[in-house]
Amino acid sequence: MPLLLSSLLYAFRAIDVTSLLFLMTTIRMFLSGTHVIQSPGDLARFGATFFQILAPLQLALLVFLSAFGAARAVAPEKDKRTLILLLLTRLTNQQLVLGKLFASLLTPLILVIASIPVLLAVQLFGGVSNDQVARILLITFAATFVAGTLGSTFALWSEKTFQTLSITTLTIVLWIGLWEGIVAVG
Repeated sequence: MPLLLSSLLYAFRAIDVTSLLFLMTTIRMFLSGTHVIQSPGDLARFGATFFQILAPLQLALLVFLSAFGAARAVAPEKDKRTLILLLLTRLTNQQLVLGKLFASLLTPLILVIASIPVLLAVQLFGGVSNDQVARILLITFAATFVAGTLGSTFALWSEKTFQTLSITTLTIVLWIGLWEGIVAVG
């Protein structure tokens, strides 16, 4: 069983990076159908356009993945009433909560690390600097951690799994909507 689980995790990471590369080639084919690249400036515009699509897409996917993963780590324990048994062990409350949180955030954070080569490859097209890649990675790490903390908090607070998932989803969607509204207003 552990061998199967580890091979699935490797496959999941490979599928993530492959899908990012597939997205890059799809966008390249779409843009080259509408505009022929004749100069390095055209290639740099493609790199900037791809980066503008990739960064928010990856951020949104990893935010929801980390929030639901952290909620999924705690909510079944509460549903099965095994969280009470865990509280009776020698683990402190901090060790229990942070252990569940960090274990659930391991996969999303590894996916962020796995996407670094793709983000650096976009720099080869031009239009994207090292500073932009570093800022996107920092923002993605922080947002993944905050979303996981939010999912874990709601899972520990609410009684049922459905409540946890719906409150987590609603909070993230409203948070994103609030900031998009602020940006749209000016």
